[in-house]
Amino acid sequence: MNNKLIRIYTFTHLLIYTSTAFIYPLFEEKNIFANTAGLCNTNAAMDDNVVSVYYNPAGLFKIPKASFYFSNTKLYGIDELLNNTLCFSAEVKHLGKIGLLYNNFGFDLYKENLVKFVYANSIKERISFGIGVNSLSVGIKNYGSKSFPSIDLGVLAEVDNKVLLGFYIKNFDLPKIADDETVPQTIVVGSKITPVKDVSTYIDVVKNTEQDVFAKIAEEVSLNIIENFITIFRCGVETTTKYKPAKYAVGLGLGYKIGSSEIIIDYSYLLSTVLGGQHLVSLNINFGKKEKIFFEEEKPVKRVRKKIVKVEEEQEISGTKKRKTELPSKPININTATAEELAQLPGIGPSTAQKIVEYRQQIGKFTSIEQLLDVPRVGTLTLQRITPYITLGEEEKVPEVKKEEQIKEIQEIKPKVEKKEEIKEEKPSPLSPPAVVQPEKIEEKQKFNLNTITEQELVNLGFSSTAAKNVIRYRIKVGKFKS
Repeated sequence: MNNKLIRIYTFTHLLIYTSTAFIYPLFEEKNIFANTAGLCNTNAAMDDNVVSVYYNPAGLFKIPKASFYFSNTKLYGIDELLNNTLCFSAEVKHLGKIGLLYNNFGFDLYKENLVKFVYANSIKERISFGIGVNSLSVGIKNYGSKSFPSIDLGVLAEVDNKVLLGFYIKNFDLPKIADDETVPQTIVVGSKITPVKDVSTYIDVVKNTEQDVFAKIAEEVSLNIIENFITIFRCGVETTTKYKPAKYAVGLGLGYKIGSSEIIIDYSYLLSTVLGGQHLVSLNINFGKKEKIFFEEEKPVKRVRKKIVKVEEEQEISGTKKRKTELPSKPININTATAEELAQLPGIGPSTAQKIVEYRQQIGKFTSIEQLLDVPRVGTLTLQRITPYITLGEEEKVPEVKKEEQIKEIQEIKPKVEKKEEIKEEKPSPLSPPAVVQPEKIEEKQKFNLNTITEQELVNLGFSSTAAKNVIRYRIKVGKFKS
């Protein structure tokens, strides 16, 4: 009984301290995730983690196809300040990203519950927008409970491939818990700067209702020393104000990649100069690769031809990054190819290749090459470029039969020409002595090398467009015709 009274006494004085010092105790922005706590919650421009559901809803747009995060922590080691949080995000095809969050804070005498729904999508070429709808409820034992809604808004903008700017407002509509008490509003402006790959600097400026402005700065470094293993180091500092103590944080994330998915366990230690230290541990599971769904741009392509291997050099608009990809030496079966194999096709990047695989999983398999036009960002021009390098698999046997028919058709041209020669030889004209030579020229024009003939030349000979393409595909597959 005495222990319980001590806990209640401690909790009550903590609430009194926070309400008279630097922050409102009611639905304040808490340190509930280990990954962001390791950055001192410097997260306005965070764009690669599901915890954006809790902070800037616009940051949800660039995270993996589906993501899950769970955290269970006691703020500053106090049992009565127990926090349980579960959040989830998923992609809605062609419509953007959605996220859900549930947070429970407190104990039997005082409890806060938060249920949040977030939607994020793009509104301009380099800008994403997010909105969060909150259902807040607070309950005090023997004094009843109160529920009310609120709205969060967020924007994320990409200045270039190294700088992101973020802005969000929590409780934009200033909800009221009572006539004389309003839930505090938080306005945050921040940036994420990535000078080199896997090294990011976060800077936030925060303004809470009726409180002084303060700043946060954090650093995050990702290392992939061992294949498939993930190592992330974090640290951060939060400045002090007249009524708010300074905070310092360090964190570590360890994970493992399984295919396109990954599991990460995050740990952080947060130190307040007044409240002491706090340990946080969280679990993060991501399904699908992280990719720039919206920010990715079409890049100019320059082809360099060599004797044996064709190389496609794709250069980004910034001119700072180049990549070379060998074009496939034989047709790729789009019903069995992986995203990495599809990315070898001209004009198909990793992002588009992944979307082709996802669409194939959705429909079962491709029954025609034209179905690729239903895949986002695959247009008519792209389809024309990749058609010579792809196959459905089922057509592998068909070209062989058609090849014999087509060779037969070509060979049938020769007797017709020779027959015309005989007719002309029977009635030679004295006025045209070289008449005997003329059929030879006609015959030469009608002869074509099946190993070099083009699709258009086959069409000119009378083949259908489909038959001509099948001949070219089969020739690419076998190398060359021997008979």
